[in-house]
Amino acid sequence: MKSIRLFIIATCIVFIFFGFLETVLRFSGFQPTIRFKKYDFPAWMEELDPLVLAKYQGFVVERGFVNEDAYAYKPDLRYGYLLKPNLDLTVSNYSSTVFVDKLPPWRIESDSQGNRISKRGAVNPVGESMAIHVLGDSSSFGWGVDYEDSYPQQLAKILNDSPSLLKVIVKNHSTPGFTSFQGRLLLEDKVKIKKGDIVLVSFGFNDSYSSRNSDRSRFEARNSTAGKLIWSLNRLLIFKGLRTLIHNLPDLKTSKTKITRVSLKEYQENLGIIFKTILNKKGKPLFLNICNGEKYRDAAEKTAKVLNIPFFNIPEEFKQHLSQAHTIYPDKFVDYFEAYGEMMEKEPRLAFLFPDYCHPNATGHRLIAETLYKESRIFK
Repeated sequence: MKSIRLFIIATCIVFIFFGFLETVLRFSGFQPTIRFKKYDFPAWMEELDPLVLAKYQGFVVERGFVNEDAYAYKPDLRYGYLLKPNLDLTVSNYSSTVFVDKLPPWRIESDSQGNRISKRGAVNPVGESMAIHVLGDSSSFGWGVDYEDSYPQQLAKILNDSPSLLKVIVKNHSTPGFTSFQGRLLLEDKVKIKKGDIVLVSFGFNDSYSSRNSDRSRFEARNSTAGKLIWSLNRLLIFKGLRTLIHNLPDLKTSKTKITRVSLKEYQENLGIIFKTILNKKGKPLFLNICNGEKYRDAAEKTAKVLNIPFFNIPEEFKQHLSQAHTIYPDKFVDYFEAYGEMMEKEPRLAFLFPDYCHPNATGHRLIAETLYKESRIFK
């Protein structure tokens, strides 16, 4: 009997001790990491598909740094990861090694719910009559630019400054790296659409990413009974702290695979469900093709056409306005011209895009907003 009592007491002491350590780590703001060669990756990246992570590891080695914005996210059981709440992060290193010290820094700020906002004053008016919801990936999130410079905020500013009585508020649900599969989840969980609200949809680039497993299969494994148990254990910072000390990421190799994060067929199904859900709620959907490859672009255009959804092919818009780039957003254009110099003359797309030739810069975001306002019947 005495030995049983001692065992219970010892067990309680162990739980109290480790509970105390867990509490201290959480209140200290401890950031668990995983080591790869000489680089520290935020621990949430282990939630990524191995092939997706391998590709990012290659980028890091090539550039010589881990993007500061990688630390803006936290793991999430349903989505894999989400933007951290109450964040205020200035990002300086986010492009190639050549331009890391030349491009202007940008800020990521979030509210208590983990939604990207501006703490310096957004364009959202009081007593709005309509919401613009945004469902997309990093291009719609505004990767590389301040929140005020992203195309949803620029569009809202144009609308609110116009003579029209229409006043709008932006609710941007976009997250870098998200696919149409995660977009469906967001629409189901968080996007509250009222009659007349506009929903800007932009997915496809991440859907087409080569992967070892699809987004759906990873979601199902993560949310199985065993998956939830493992997930809960992995959330313990004590466990994460020990892994930080002893665990190194393997040198994963990218490989060609027929599997993508979201298959072309499922991509069309996801977009169809997203569009129909918006329409059933009396909202007004619109699709923006910003950085999609040909197959996913064509699939999105076909799906939009069937449901009579406006479709905007942004790369084509950029091509048409290259000669006027310096007049669209002159202050921002100067910043990028100073960063790129003669390279911008050789590659004029840099007037609107970052060096990855995918993500719009501040000038590109401004042009997207002006294009939507001028050419879409939704805003008339």
